[in-house]
Amino acid sequence: MSAVPRVRISAPEVNCLAWKHWEVSRSSVPPFLLAALPVRYLASVPASQCVPLLISLGKSRLDALVLDSHKKNVVLRKVQQCLFQNDAVADEYTVDIVGNLLCRLPAAIIHHGVSSRAWATALHGLRGCPDLSPEQKAAVRLRLLEQSGPPQNWTAETIQDMGPFLALFSGDELSSVATKFPDILQQTASEMAGTSPPQEFLWAVFESVRNGSERGPSADPSPGCLGVGAPSSDDIFRLAEANACWAPEALLCMGEDVFLRNVELLGAVRGFGPPQLTALKEKAVQVWDAPSHWREHHILSLGRIALAFNERELGQLGLSAIDTVASLSQQTEWTPGQAKSILRGFLEDSGSRIQDLKSFHLVGLGATLCAMNATEISLIRVSEFRAVVARIGTLVCSTDVLAEFKKKAEAVFGNPAEWSSSVLQELGTIAAGLTKEELRMLDKDLMPYFQPSAIRCLPDEIFKELSAEQIAALGPENAAAVTPAQRRQLGVWQLQSLQRALDGDKPRAWQDAALSARPPRTPLARAPPGVSASGGLWLGCSLPVLMLQLLR
Repeated sequence: MSAVPRVRISAPEVNCLAWKHWEVSRSSVPPFLLAALPVRYLASVPASQCVPLLISLGKSRLDALVLDSHKKNVVLRKVQQCLFQNDAVADEYTVDIVGNLLCRLPAAIIHHGVSSRAWATALHGLRGCPDLSPEQKAAVRLRLLEQSGPPQNWTAETIQDMGPFLALFSGDELSSVATKFPDILQQTASEMAGTSPPQEFLWAVFESVRNGSERGPSADPSPGCLGVGAPSSDDIFRLAEANACWAPEALLCMGEDVFLRNVELLGAVRGFGPPQLTALKEKAVQVWDAPSHWREHHILSLGRIALAFNERELGQLGLSAIDTVASLSQQTEWTPGQAKSILRGFLEDSGSRIQDLKSFHLVGLGATLCAMNATEISLIRVSEFRAVVARIGTLVCSTDVLAEFKKKAEAVFGNPAEWSSSVLQELGTIAAGLTKEELRMLDKDLMPYFQPSAIRCLPDEIFKELSAEQIAALGPENAAAVTPAQRRQLGVWQLQSLQRALDGDKPRAWQDAALSARPPRTPLARAPPGVSASGGLWLGCSLPVLMLQLLR
């Protein structure tokens, strides 16, 4: 028999599964599923069930399971109660039980609640936490100082154990580390590629490399480069993200051979600001001549350096190849004017018209599609749009552009009143182009099928037109996507509905009381097959299938 592929189930499906378990057999509900139910259910867990609860929650991803910050705090308070009942984090065994919850332990427990014999194991686990809060990081820093003493006393083994937590210390504290163990410091920095370490940490790495390298004056003969310490290839390789500390004049004065060998590495540095990117752009012009003479491989190697080009300069690039445009569209920091120049450049250089674009062109254009106007969007061929609608639905464009893409979607899927759950999921952010009249007409059972990105993109004045019943049916994931600005537009009933959706409550259990004053409304969109019109996603999910997905 062929293996069943792994499937990631969504927050609404987890919520549905939790309710099904509760209705069928309350005594057999897996403890972590209680966190998907309203907080009162978790609060009812007796002390005798603390260890199973911790083990179950520790194996889950709490941030994906509980999306509401208030509810997450309630869950964590329950975790704290269980931990202190068992002498907090007393040993390695407790660390193992806590599992992924280690990343969510309050700062006070990290500082005072982890025993000395459990600290090494806990530290190893904390190193894998991607988004510790400032308070948690401060607690880790204090604990490291208490356990290991001042930085000047640290050994190579101590520093290696700290790993990315070296970034928690000030430049002064890291100076002795940079002097005694520069290689370990630089290795730690290289392992943090793709992140944004604190500036003081980057400067410590930068100084350690500069102090350890033998650099002569710049090889650039320009008068402005006399005496400027320009980077070498070895410097650039060892610095990684700390290349962001180079002054613009140092980058402009690097040798041509150094630039040619390292342009892709430099183009990947996230911390470069506009002056540094401009210096690198000017260096590229020095080395490769005017942009109008560049070949495709020149443009492909630029990375973030391309962001320094103004609209006129972008128009000079040869953009006839969609692969070149796709490379540029991977950058997310373009201004609307720059994006428009890239789009225009491709159309002119390739000799294409909007109506000639194929689906692979639309994919390659990426975020530059957001620079299209209403007339241009209307010219996109329906068949090509249909082939890549899900990809276009990942773009975060302006409200006006999303509204035009929504009109194009109507040519594919028909009137929004007839859209199904699968259509809403496929459309992604395009669904945020619905008018308030169209949004009000959607059946509440379709609300969980909006993508969270679409909820975030809905204009505040349109989002407020949702009924309390529709908001209650959003489900935890979509309710968590509601922005503060959208929330401020809501009335009392709507806010109550939103909180119940965040809490994972079932709309059916309370909607009559909350909405009795509202006249009945005839649904204009049918629920998906297998979903009850009254219970929506919560009552229509398939327990056996979801259990299979969850347990694999």
